[in-house]
Amino acid sequence: MRVIPLVLIFIILSSGCLQASSSLSESTSSAPESSESISSSQETSEVSCIMPRYGEFNAKNIFFNLTNDHERLEESLAFLMPPNNTINVKGLLVAKKYTVNQKECYYEGNVELKAFLGESNFSNSWSFVQSKLRKVENISVEILPKGTTIFKNKNAAFEIKIKTENVRIGETYYIYIVALGENGWKSWARIEVKIWGLKKTSH
Repeated sequence: MRVIPLVLIFIILSSGCLQASSSLSESTSSAPESSESISSSQETSEVSCIMPRYGEFNAKNIFFNLTNDHERLEESLAFLMPPNNTINVKGLLVAKKYTVNQKECYYEGNVELKAFLGESNFSNSWSFVQSKLRKVENISVEILPKGTTIFKNKNAAFEIKIKTENVRIGETYYIYIVALGENGWKSWARIEVKIWGLKKTSH
């Protein structure tokens, strides 16, 4: 008589094990799909060249040259100029390389070039620099061309014409040349111009 209850218990336990094994097989069969979605999302993120805080930090791909292409390029310039004088500065915008998730990327594409006046405190944070920039006054700054394009293997040259009109002796102008990439990156460099000369006396 005790055999029948034992047989019933065995059948119940066996059916429970079968259900558990079937649910386990279903979950394992769906596992490859989830792993595929994860890997595909990772591949998508790896393909993108947009780094964290892209555009907030200075790309540092603007260089200046006062003389000719054989002279050393400078990231910033500082010089003296008398009133009512003109100087031409050569600029170079470089398709600089950087990496995101071990992927090789470049600062490239269409670029707009602008000139501003700023402060002596230089920063590589765009939010800080932008808050200090103002329009050019009492000195003339012209950029030619105002827009250009750079590619992976092609840099772009431009020219900055500075005229010291309506300036006063002893003044210092911090001219910021800003490159705004169409993809969101930004770069800026500074030219410091101090006005010198003999002050007129009343005698």
